[in-house]
Amino acid sequence: MRPTIIAVCGDPGGANAVAPVIEALQAEGAGSVRAFAYRQAQSLWAKRGLTFEMLAEHTTCAMAMEWLSQPDTALLLTGTSVNLIDIEKQFIAAANHIGLPSLAILDFWSNYVRRFSNANEQLVYVPDRIAVMDQRARDEMVANGFAPERLTITGQPAFDDLAICRVRFTQDQRQILREKLGIGSQEKFVVFVSQPLSLLYGTNPANPLYPGFDEHTVLGALISALDQIAKRARHEIVLVIRPHPRESVEGFAKLRGRVIRIIVSTENESRDLVMAADLVIGMNTVLLVEACYLGCVTLSLQPGLRLPDTLPTNSWGASRAVYNAEEIQTSIEQMLFDPNIRKATRARLSTLQLDNGATQRVVKLIYQMAGLHLK
Repeated sequence: MRPTIIAVCGDPGGANAVAPVIEALQAEGAGSVRAFAYRQAQSLWAKRGLTFEMLAEHTTCAMAMEWLSQPDTALLLTGTSVNLIDIEKQFIAAANHIGLPSLAILDFWSNYVRRFSNANEQLVYVPDRIAVMDQRARDEMVANGFAPERLTITGQPAFDDLAICRVRFTQDQRQILREKLGIGSQEKFVVFVSQPLSLLYGTNPANPLYPGFDEHTVLGALISALDQIAKRARHEIVLVIRPHPRESVEGFAKLRGRVIRIIVSTENESRDLVMAADLVIGMNTVLLVEACYLGCVTLSLQPGLRLPDTLPTNSWGASRAVYNAEEIQTSIEQMLFDPNIRKATRARLSTLQLDNGATQRVVKLIYQMAGLHLK
């Protein structure tokens, strides 16, 4: 009987981080993978051709324990979610109860406690090990009460193929994508990569988790700024809004610019979309990190931010952060039209390096924890 690794994911970030690990485990062949998905993980994994079983949103710890207690089960592998359901936690609790080795893969530099805690922010759903992106994530998690010996720096598996994506994307592909969107060669193409901050943190400033802005306030400020820039520069600008997998196209359908054109699109690969754009704008989504590694001129709008900035590329100088609403228009105009600023930005981006080994480091950790051997 081949040992089985059970994988569980719900949120997009976790699903994207775990997917290449599942693919690598299946390719190695030392054990089998039984994957379970709920919410956005289902569509993301289906798109990659992964085989999985759908989890009901009422999945309990007892149900998880039944799956994990099978005699061939060697390890539990999870992503992490912050979606008020967090089925991964039920599986981690079950694994801890029966003494099954468990590993979670972290995908971003935020919500450390929420990913592994109960409603009282007690860290009761911590697996045996957590694979984290870098030293910053490890240090921040230790400061939040996580035991250092449970944290292993592996890198982010979802980033492993970014260098290949960057090299393979050609000018012809860029032109074809722009034409598919109806964007002329002389128009400036700005893409806004959204994320459901209002869903995660609400819109009430009294909430201590409210960052000081959300997707609606930022989009309103962005559209207003682009309208004024287009009018003053006498240049046509197209804003393409890319909804997050947890957002609907209908939520942006009523947005209009006075001068600029607005397109809401979920078509094309996200990475192709940002590489085709003249300027990538967002708040603090992981797609902004990917955009920087892909060589895109990137702007992070976080006006009124009252919490630590979670987007690492801002501190690296790879993306430009705007924390003051009065600076939005000037920053966008410079990043979009100033050739010297754009050249200097691209020069900084060219120094970003990934070793593309995160997936294999996670696989090696899994084999060690599960007592398996590479073929």
